Amino acid sequence: MEFIYTEPIGLTDLAVLEVGTENCLPDMSFGPSVRDMYILHYIHSGYGTYSTGGRTETLGPGELFLVMPDTVHSYRADPDEPWHYSWFGFVGTLAPRLVELAGFSVLSPVRTADSSLSVESLFDNLMSLRKEPAKELLLTALLYQIFGTLAIPDDAPPLRADVGHHIRNAVSFMNTRYADRISLNEIADYVGLDTKYLCRLFQQRLSMSPYRYLTDVRMRKACRLLRRQLLGIAEIAQSVGYQDPLMFSRMFKRTIGLSPTAYREKAKLESGTTSYETS
Repeated sequence: MEFIYTEPIGLTDLAVLEVGTENCLPDMSFGPSVRDMYILHYIHSGYGTYSTGGRTETLGPGELFLVMPDTVHSYRADPDEPWHYSWFGFVGTLAPRLVELAGFSVLSPVRTADSSLSVESLFDNLMSLRKEPAKELLLTALLYQIFGTLAIPDDAPPLRADVGHHIRNAVSFMNTRYADRISLNEIADYVGLDTKYLCRLFQQRLSMSPYRYLTDVRMRKACRLLRRQLLGIAEIAQSVGYQDPLMFSRMFKRTIGLSPTAYREKAKLESGTTSYETS
């Protein structure tokens, strides 16, 4: 194991406390335990399981998992193909928001890095900074870069080059705030436009309203959560911005053509999964 302890040097927005990388031995485990910081892991190779919130998930190369502060968790390397992972331990006043923008939450502490992004290469740079005199600042900058990369929507359709910066800003806002109860007024205020003009721009450039785009974002996220076979329907509803599971189910069926339960069963059959793990 290679490991670096750092000193926060007065940083309050985001401070890296430790980084490391490890080729784990078979069945090597950690926890159950509670930490007082966020710890973001990236899996370079191999497999293992991560348990938190009453659920256990098997993870492999290219996936990330986040340990939340003051949350009971444990993880274990696979007995046959143990994982090699790297990690950041961090705190800060901006940490909860950055975690949210990167797509993590208590209900969804795992995500897959898009293969077209540079997440692995960013984690590969960790240990090269150990002898730098300003390693605390450099590691914090690297963590910001990782969050910035992860905040790029991994399932959003590409926008045409001519859609304009107002629509791009609105789309970015919805792709990061989809789990909140955001209104058309909030979207318009964010991009600095009148609501009617914003709706007209969306209709002209994307052939849909901002509300329809937001609904599509939420349904794409819901599909991904349903395919993971880990959360209940009510939990998924809350994770994508619906407080009422029945309203979520109606919107999902109207948009996707199947109920959330039917979609989950279809995905389960297609993946050959007959059950999902629980701790």
